[in-house]
Amino acid sequence: MTSVPRLPDLTFADTRPAPPRVGDRSEWVLGRCWLWCGNRCTWVLWLGSASTAGHYAQFYVCEPCLARLHHTIIDYADAMREAPTDASGFKVPLYIAPEDPPRPEPINYRRTRHRRPRTALGRLWHRLITGREAPPGRVS
Repeated sequence: MTSVPRLPDLTFADTRPAPPRVGDRSEWVLGRCWLWCGNRCTWVLWLGSASTAGHYAQFYVCEPCLARLHHTIIDYADAMREAPTDASGFKVPLYIAPEDPPRPEPINYRRTRHRRPRTALGRLWHRLITGREAPPGRVS
C-alpha cells in the first residue's frame, strides 16, 4: 500500500507570516515552497506564474526563501550598477549569449566602494565586477 501525500493541515502550521507589502495582492496560503528550503509544507506566498518549454505553473515560496530571493535580486542590482565597462564604454554584462561577439579589450574595472554581497550568487557576481574573476566571454 502506498502512502498518499497529505494536504496542508492548519492545525500543524507555523504562525502565518506578516501580510505582504503594500500593493501586493497576494496572500499567504498553506502549501509547499518551491525553492531552497526543501519543499516544506508551510505558509507560502504566490509570486506569479513560472513557465518552461510550454508548461506553466503557479509559483509559491515561503518567507525564508522569499527573503533569500529578495537579497539575491538586490545583489544583482548592485552588481549591474557597479559593472565594469569595455573599451567602448558599455557595461560588461553578467550574462551573454554564446553567439554574442566578445567584448572589446581592455575592460575597465571601477574602484568604487561596493556593499558586501548578501548571498553566494552575489559573491560570485562581486568577483566578476571587481576583476577577481574573468568576465563572461566566448568559450574557446
